[in-house]
Amino acid sequence: MAVDGPPPIPSGDIIYDDVTYDPMTYAPADSTTYETDYANATAPAAASAYSERGYIELNVYTSQYQVRGMGVTNELSQYGYSSISGSYTFPNRNLFNAGIEQRIFGSYGYIYDANSILGDTPLFHVGYGLSKELFPNFKVELAYNLRHGGLEGAVARYVDRHHSRMAHDLTLTASFNDHQRGFFGHAMAGLGFAGLTGTFYDLELGYRATDLAALGNIGLDVEFSGGLSASLGYWGPGTEGMDAYRLRVAALPYTHGGGMGRDGHFYIEPWAQVSWSGRNSGKIDRAADGAGLIDHFQFCFGVDMGVKF
Repeated sequence: MAVDGPPPIPSGDIIYDDVTYDPMTYAPADSTTYETDYANATAPAAASAYSERGYIELNVYTSQYQVRGMGVTNELSQYGYSSISGSYTFPNRNLFNAGIEQRIFGSYGYIYDANSILGDTPLFHVGYGLSKELFPNFKVELAYNLRHGGLEGAVARYVDRHHSRMAHDLTLTASFNDHQRGFFGHAMAGLGFAGLTGTFYDLELGYRATDLAALGNIGLDVEFSGGLSASLGYWGPGTEGMDAYRLRVAALPYTHGGGMGRDGHFYIEPWAQVSWSGRNSGKIDRAADGAGLIDHFQFCFGVDMGVKF
């Protein structure tokens, strides 16, 4: 019985002629076609440092009460200061279809010296802001602020010659926070229009050094920053110039599991700051009838802790 074997394998190159391909032959039943435009493909957007909805922070203790690095005298905040603050960004982050966010924020503080002109009244600050993240980690915000008590309230009472200790202002702030490279900072300009009038400014630049120490499951980052503040007529007639200069260092402990610090929701931050008042300190004192409000030099330390959500 004869058996046919397989055909011989041809030798040499195999040339295919007149080969065509109809993509619709193998298209899905709904005739949907899939195309990939590699030329116009874009990389995923970088993660933003402003992705959190908000925070609640407790300033457990601060040894001196300060405003933008300008510290009041020991006699007026002899036993220190504590406060609680918070911020909430509304879920709709595309207001007016322009990528604009809106948030509310505020703080309530207490100066541990009820006998001083600063400590015998509530100290609070509430505000509302509209902001836009122009690109990852860089945001601009326009905000309204109502301030009561504290240094602004005391000076407003002297300057306006009324019993009100309120001040109203608008602030425009550009801020950046690059977690990957460690740089952060802000530039702020404010305009007071009631209680205290005039303009004020604040600038801060900083760097976050990572993994400086490790002990078991706990690591340590450290932030170094410097800032300055100035004003033009905000604290009263003739108060124009530098308000204060400051240098700050903060410890940022974290756990490798992500429970605290860095990517964790809970954080704790011990810090220390030195500040020097500018030429405005004497002018503010004269505007406030020689009340002796501002210290020329201060060493200040404190502890903050909070939750991000």
